[in-house]
Amino acid sequence: MNIFIFSGIILIMLSILLVISSEEKSLLNKYILDIATGDSNALESIYKMVGGRLLSVAIGILRNRELAEDVVQDSFVKIVRYSINYRKDTNAYAWLCTIVRNSALNKLKSEKLRQGIDIDSCIGLTDNEDLYANTLVSIEVKQALAELDSRERVAIWLRYYNEMPVRQIAEELGMKKSTANDMIKRAEDKLKVLLGG
Repeated sequence: MNIFIFSGIILIMLSILLVISSEEKSLLNKYILDIATGDSNALESIYKMVGGRLLSVAIGILRNRELAEDVVQDSFVKIVRYSINYRKDTNAYAWLCTIVRNSALNKLKSEKLRQGIDIDSCIGLTDNEDLYANTLVSIEVKQALAELDSRERVAIWLRYYNEMPVRQIAEELGMKKSTANDMIKRAEDKLKVLLGG
C-alpha cells in the first residue's frame, strides 16, 4: 500500500479517536494567538493539551517513536515561527495536525534519501546498455513534459515522482478530487501520444 494512502488512513483513524472538544479548540485558538504575541507559556499549554495526540499523528506516519518525537519537537518550533500567520478562528487543532503531518512526511522523505540508493538497483546501468539511447529517452520525456500545461506537469510530478494519492494532489492544487483525477488522466493521455505509446 502506498505510504501516503496509508498515512492518510492513519490520520483519519486518529482524528476519529482523538476527538477534540469545542472548548479545547477554543483554547488552542487562544494559545496560538498568544504565541504570536510572544507568550511562551501558551506553547507549554498547547503541548500539555495535545502533545500526545500530535505525537500519535507523527508515529502513525513514521512508524518510529524516536523520529516522531523529533518531528513533534520540530513542529513546535514551526508553530512558534508560523503563529504570526495563523488566522483567528481557524480550526486550531487541524492547523497543528497539518504542521505535524507535513513535518512527518518531510522527515519520511529525508530518511528515504539518507538511506541512499540500493546498490543492487544500480547494477546493469552501464553493463551493455546504450547510454546514448537512455539519454535520448530522457530528453524525449523532458520534452513531452514541457508540452503539458504547468498544472498538469505539477500533477504528474506529484503523482509519479512524489507518489502522492489523487486526494492529496487535489488538496495541494486546490481542486476537487474528481477534477484532479481527470486532469491527471488527460495529462497521461497527452504523454502517451507525445511519447508514441
